Amino acid sequence: MRGIVCSIIVVSAFGVGICAAQSAEEEAIDENILESVLTNSDDVADTFVPVDLNEASEYELLSIPEMSTTCAASIVSFRKRDGIIRRFDDLSHIEGMTTEILSSLRRRAVISMRSTLNLNVMSYASVSLQRSPLFEKSYGEYGVMNFQRFNIVYGDFKAFAVTDKDPGESSYADFYSLSLRIGRLWCFSDIVAGDYTLSLGNGLLFSRGGMISKSAGAVTPLFTSRSNSLKPYQSKGENKFMRGVAFELPAGPFRVTVFGSSKSLSAVVSDSGSVTSVDYSGLHLPSQSPRESLLEQIAGGILRYESPELNAGVSGTLFSYDHKFQNDYLNRSIALESFTRLRLDDISFAGELLYDKAFSYNATFGVDYGDARFALGLRELRSRILQNYSGPLSESFPSALESGVYIGTTMHATDFLKFGLYYDRFAIKSRSGKPERDGEEIFADSYLTLRRKNRSDGSSTLVYIRYKYKTKEDSYIPAVDIPAALSVIAGSKQTVRLDFRHKFSAPFSFRSRIERNYLSSGEKGELLVIDTGWNPGRIELAARICFYRTDSYSAAFYTVEKDLPHVAEFTVLYGDGARLFLLGSWKANGSLTASVKISRDIYSRSREISVGASSRLLPGTTGISLEIGYSLD
Repeated sequence: MRGIVCSIIVVSAFGVGICAAQSAEEEAIDENILESVLTNSDDVADTFVPVDLNEASEYELLSIPEMSTTCAASIVSFRKRDGIIRRFDDLSHIEGMTTEILSSLRRRAVISMRSTLNLNVMSYASVSLQRSPLFEKSYGEYGVMNFQRFNIVYGDFKAFAVTDKDPGESSYADFYSLSLRIGRLWCFSDIVAGDYTLSLGNGLLFSRGGMISKSAGAVTPLFTSRSNSLKPYQSKGENKFMRGVAFELPAGPFRVTVFGSSKSLSAVVSDSGSVTSVDYSGLHLPSQSPRESLLEQIAGGILRYESPELNAGVSGTLFSYDHKFQNDYLNRSIALESFTRLRLDDISFAGELLYDKAFSYNATFGVDYGDARFALGLRELRSRILQNYSGPLSESFPSALESGVYIGTTMHATDFLKFGLYYDRFAIKSRSGKPERDGEEIFADSYLTLRRKNRSDGSSTLVYIRYKYKTKEDSYIPAVDIPAALSVIAGSKQTVRLDFRHKFSAPFSFRSRIERNYLSSGEKGELLVIDTGWNPGRIELAARICFYRTDSYSAAFYTVEKDLPHVAEFTVLYGDGARLFLLGSWKANGSLTASVKISRDIYSRSREISVGASSRLLPGTTGISLEIGYSLD
């Protein structure tokens, strides 16, 4: 087992964790995202950035799972009528609101109060006891992961700061991010200085979250709306942001955004002065190449029109790098883009066209028919701009072009049964035009949820049954000008999962999960998870034990662990072994919180654990995580 694959920050500017009360369906979707080898931790983090109900546009609200167009429009109308949303329960009786949407809002959204001071300070640290000596020997430090987040909000003024240290890095402020946002100042609706993110169109430019690329949760991108927004940066990821100044000017239904950015990236530069690779990991160890060796400068503007039915815009962006690239990327380019989103009753269209010496496009057509949703998409990805790609990339990836057609559907056959199907016909070609791969992918996902509530004592029982089928699972890792496919799973994979959850009338809860993987190669995997929890109010205790057995890494399992308040931990399990953890959290008077987590991995046979040039055989590993937070409202 590799232990914890990544720690993903899901805290909002107001200190609210959004994974703590996940449903079985949402947890399975999050595991699908993790399972995609094309998605790295920073992209997943963007998937979980909360939406502020007092600021979000109708299109931003539609990015929330389960949200409908009727409910999104009702939330905006409620806010215009009453001025501000103070509690989630204020929205319980608006048009279009359902129990599922309200539950999703509580997990995926936050409510800011402009008239009060909001302060949130959080510090998190974790260490693996058995790996510590290896880190100390290789890098002179004990493998501590640490980050701090500071947020101050008062009225239209918001300030954000983050520091981050990865295991092996010597400085506890190896990465830092600062941003200031001022809303409604003079003629400006927004001014952001420092680190910020832009989101527009469907993701061809300033891409976040891999919305265009295929992923293990392939059905989801077809039915998820991307919000067009300018936001201060609030994550610990060290690359997918811009550093400079941006502002927005409203003019009725029109909005103009102007932005500029200048920052440095970690890159390997050859003796000839060409960039051979760019490191997006954010991990800076003594043995790695020099940092900040590639200067990136970006400037541009966006004009867009927004109405309940239509969201359309055009943009022009200048990209400039101080080194040429060894591959096909342009070190200086002007990118022109147009995007359109149209919603008419149950019909929708989202299209985007990008030109940067070559044309790229993406178009998705959607139809809602009762409890069923259908989508058809087309794509041609030919962009030569380095910045717009998301995922664990280097300068040599992707050196290929991708085109294809994809079809998806989700159906609620009954209140209990939901079904999803995704079909993708795609082709991968090198820049020279030589076909490298032509294939298809089928991803089917169905699940049955049974709920029973006892009104007399408040107890409830849930049974969740899931079947997933995938024809293949591939990662494209092209070498320089020689694209090659690394197949994680060469053939089909079937997964059967059963969850049983019971919440007692007292503050106790119990959950068990049984899951099996079947591969066409004959390999298989088995997983048993047992969770218990006790939450009487200010104190929360949780425990998990899981046993797993897999024939190879291809049959690995992906689990979402019970998280600390501001950190969701995704873990991959393979081989034979067991994983246990204990979590304790304490909250004092709504302002001070403290949490500690102890985890233990036990291997059936000792494994060789390597850190840098040091390694040792271990029968298991132990990790300790500690978080302290303070919030003032």
